[in-house]
Amino acid sequence: MTVEIYGPDSQPLPSGLRQAARMQAARNRQMAATVSGETVTRAAYQGASYDHPSFAGWRAGNYSGQSALSQSRSTLVDRLNDVARNDGWGAAGTSRLVDNIIGAGWKLAARPNHTSLNLTFDQAEEVASQIEGLWRDYTQDVDMWCDAERTKNMAGILGLAARTRFGPEGESFGVIVWQDDAPLFQTAVHMIDPARCSNPKGTLDSEYLRDGVAIDGYGAPVGYHFRKSHPGDVYAGNTQLWSWEYVSRATEWGRPIVVHAFDPKRPGMTRGASDWAPIMRSIKQSTDYEDFESQAAMLNAIMAAFIETPFDPEEMMNALDADGGEGTIGKIYGEISEAQKAYYGAAPINLPGVRVNTLLPGEKAELTKPEHPNANFEVFVNAALRKVASAVGLTYEQLTMDWSQVNYSSARAALLEIWRGFTAKKSSFAAQFMAPIYRAWLEEIFDKGLIELPEGAVSFEENPAAWCHADWIGPGRGWIDPLKEAQAAGERLDRRLTTLQQESAEQGRDWKMDADQLAREARYYERLGLKHPSTFEGSRPARKGGQQNSEADPDTETEERVNGRSEKSAHASRHPLGIPQTGRQKR
Repeated sequence: MTVEIYGPDSQPLPSGLRQAARMQAARNRQMAATVSGETVTRAAYQGASYDHPSFAGWRAGNYSGQSALSQSRSTLVDRLNDVARNDGWGAAGTSRLVDNIIGAGWKLAARPNHTSLNLTFDQAEEVASQIEGLWRDYTQDVDMWCDAERTKNMAGILGLAARTRFGPEGESFGVIVWQDDAPLFQTAVHMIDPARCSNPKGTLDSEYLRDGVAIDGYGAPVGYHFRKSHPGDVYAGNTQLWSWEYVSRATEWGRPIVVHAFDPKRPGMTRGASDWAPIMRSIKQSTDYEDFESQAAMLNAIMAAFIETPFDPEEMMNALDADGGEGTIGKIYGEISEAQKAYYGAAPINLPGVRVNTLLPGEKAELTKPEHPNANFEVFVNAALRKVASAVGLTYEQLTMDWSQVNYSSARAALLEIWRGFTAKKSSFAAQFMAPIYRAWLEEIFDKGLIELPEGAVSFEENPAAWCHADWIGPGRGWIDPLKEAQAAGERLDRRLTTLQQESAEQGRDWKMDADQLAREARYYERLGLKHPSTFEGSRPARKGGQQNSEADPDTETEERVNGRSEKSAHASRHPLGIPQTGRQKR
């Protein structure tokens, strides 16, 4: 028997296509199996099969990263913002991330590349000091000229940007503007809500326009379309709702204009997806469960008891040989109610300070049993919170602020692990958001001649990248055991395994500012004829034998020992300022 295969044009398929179809059919027969009389496809990977109950109804779409986000972003962000507004755990999680990544703001440590700029190391340090001083004037200005809205200093701008970047939106936008009326620095940042970036007039995505971002052939952004008003703005006379403005990513000479920080989850993405998206279902289920348990507990509290009566309606009707009309039943129950009132009210038993209620014969009182919250309630909620914390890069203890089950070892391990995540987030956010702002501001101060350059130095226009090298000092990592960790830092410094810059930065400090302050304090003490505390004997911790209190179990340390105090310190010597010199001896 000969089978002829025809194409959509009613013509026989070419021999090459027929051969390919036969080969594919043979492969399909090899992979096919019969289960319960039905033929199913058996995949080489079980995760791609449809014969397993867990995968039978799982039909995942094949979307590009940006297409998947563009179709869902509006609804997704609206729901996540609702969680941030109305759910305590959602709001707390974002706040913890901002606190650990931004803290009270970042300090600038300028690091111009002296080799590329034809500078000596000392010359580069001198110029860096000038830049850092001007940056402090710019970012800590009491009149807040660095913010176009004049409501935030640079720490506030960073905090707001981080709240949208690591919160519901998953991205943050800023536009660098030029303010002619500013007294010293004209560079300012205007924060833009991510919801305002969208395709003009609601047009569909195209080859060079993706969700409000204009791109080139490589997918690099060249400009952004911003709606002039937030789509949710409701006020009288809003004429900007359906107006868009196109803003280039940078000027023709390279000065940044639009700052866009996000974490592309897949190649080709032009907008950011929130880290909270994968666990939104868990947050919603946990919140719903909590509401249901609260309602059940309230119902238990309100319905404290029931009166169980032997008067069954059908039995009464049969006993009285009455019809079952509504009037008859109502009349009977009315008579019973009147009899109950008369019985309860007649000659009640009175005891001093006590009320005794009596029941009709056959009646009994049943108290409700308080069975809420359910015994599994805490287990379910804690499991959901652990999933939430893990997804957004926090520990369970940080999210819930419950440290009751933590000892020294587990706290130390969690701190080291989570700090790597914070460092990665901070580095990425600094490169995408802070670095362009710093570059635009540097261009301004060099153009105004506010920096004195050594002769022969490469100008900013010739090599802006070399001038923009910088470290951003954020919040400190903190200490679990201040005494031990300070001693460990001293050991690392003695063995040349670290630097003062690195150790200070991990605690959120600038080593040069600390050195300047120490010198200032020493001069002040000298002027008053006093000895500086650092000159007293035993002012440095002893390291004889490598470590102290090595026999102690760190998991059972008390608060006193964690803070450098113990029973032995009761008679410890003190220097004139009253600071105990516990565990210290002359080195």
